[in-house]
Amino acid sequence: MYMTDLDGQLVHNLTNHPAYDGTPSVSPDFSKIAFTSERDGSAEIYVMNVDGTDVERLTTSPDGSFSAVPEWAPDGVRLAFSSNRTYRKPMNGGYLEVPGNTKIWLLDTQTNSLERLTDELGLDMYVTWSPDGTQMAFMSVRDGDADIYIRDAHGTVRNMTNNDARDTNPDWSPDGRRLAFSSDMDGDDTEIYILDLDTNTLTQLTDNTFGDSDPAWSPDGTHIAFISDRDGDVEIYVMKADGTDVRRITQSPGDDLHPRWVVVQK
Repeated sequence: MYMTDLDGQLVHNLTNHPAYDGTPSVSPDFSKIAFTSERDGSAEIYVMNVDGTDVERLTTSPDGSFSAVPEWAPDGVRLAFSSNRTYRKPMNGGYLEVPGNTKIWLLDTQTNSLERLTDELGLDMYVTWSPDGTQMAFMSVRDGDADIYIRDAHGTVRNMTNNDARDTNPDWSPDGRRLAFSSDMDGDDTEIYILDLDTNTLTQLTDNTFGDSDPAWSPDGTHIAFISDRDGDVEIYVMKADGTDVRRITQSPGDDLHPRWVVVQK
């Protein structure tokens, strides 16, 4: 994993490991980065300081399962992530063993306690928390195609997009009023959309013949980082929150993925 400034000039390799490292999530105080790594074999959740030091493994997935795509809660203690580990579901006075069903799990990094948050059949992934920590949005295919869902503090889940397209990679705005996500609802290519949670209206931010996806709000809510293959390979771009002033940030022969913001302490 790498860190760069907004000019794309100061690029720093944070992990420098031969295994896959990816899907970073920056803690609310910008001191830690949780991420997925396959450095010990299967995909697990790790955490390190924001400068790449003091790497620590947080999960040990049983029976060849994986744990991936972590997301810090606003309290800076809990981590939501996806895992296909086997779990037991009450049924007919007994229990049903459910293997290989990728669900959202919650890890308390202080107590190491684990809690499963979703249980419907179908892939659940790409969690984003509301700024007050009471709700989370995520992508699920439980109804046949990929839609964006919101789970509230009581465990009630609502389908927010409910269409035949592939809607994925939601990111909650810092003001708590909007969700950015990527979707192919306009055709074969993915674009970036904004869902206003107060009015339930959609705004399309990007519109081209290439794939734009994986949006990430800046901490002040004024900009959105995203990935696009509009210039050939997949690079990281930044635009204003209204879709204007698009700038390419990375210049790499490889694919640059899953951008996240860090406020550097000076």
